[in-house]
Amino acid sequence: MTDTLEQVKDAEAEAKILLNYAMALSKASTSGDKKQMLAALDNNLKLWVEIETSLKNAKNLLPEDIKSNLLSLSKFVERLTLYKGVDMEKSDFDSLININMQISEGLFEVVKNNLAKEEAFSLLKCAIDLSAARESSNPTDLVSALDNNMKLWVYMKTLAKSKTNKLPPETKENLIKLADYVSKRTLEVGKDLNKLNPKILDTMIMTNLQISEGLMARRKLVGTAK
Repeated sequence: MTDTLEQVKDAEAEAKILLNYAMALSKASTSGDKKQMLAALDNNLKLWVEIETSLKNAKNLLPEDIKSNLLSLSKFVERLTLYKGVDMEKSDFDSLININMQISEGLFEVVKNNLAKEEAFSLLKCAIDLSAARESSNPTDLVSALDNNMKLWVYMKTLAKSKTNKLPPETKENLIKLADYVSKRTLEVGKDLNKLNPKILDTMIMTNLQISEGLMARRKLVGTAK
């Protein structure tokens, strides 16, 4: 989960930088100030050089077709910037701005899709672990499964309460209520594992399975809509 959060933060940071540079290019293109234009073009060029370097890194796991497309865009930005510089026409600036905007939008979309996929997988795994722990009657396994499940729901509650979360208010409210329910039931179960009520575990497992299925269905729906 920590690795996922870091990847999300990195993608969001890159998307915001691209947007900021697009705004800087837009302002510079109409300013008539060559120093401002040069600064905006220089910063944007450096960003795309960094992107190109990252794409060529052996550790970059992006699909080859995406890397190829991004490398082509990077080369285009470099050629246009170095060839025309501050003598660019408004249409040239618009091309650079549009590239940044489109890639930024793509990054934000990747973030949303990856979050849905990771959350769905994590919910499914926790459901399987809870079921396995119930069947094995091993207190250690059960404590571990309950702890991991509660941590996941605390994380999901944090996401649901985030101001940047664009889920419908009703959906966010339901997720928060479910997270509170899971926390409450986990604490109840943890008080005395010897008097475990199997129905409570069944409810927690079914909750995870249903939300996991819902997240994946929503992800497929978004993909189909495109």
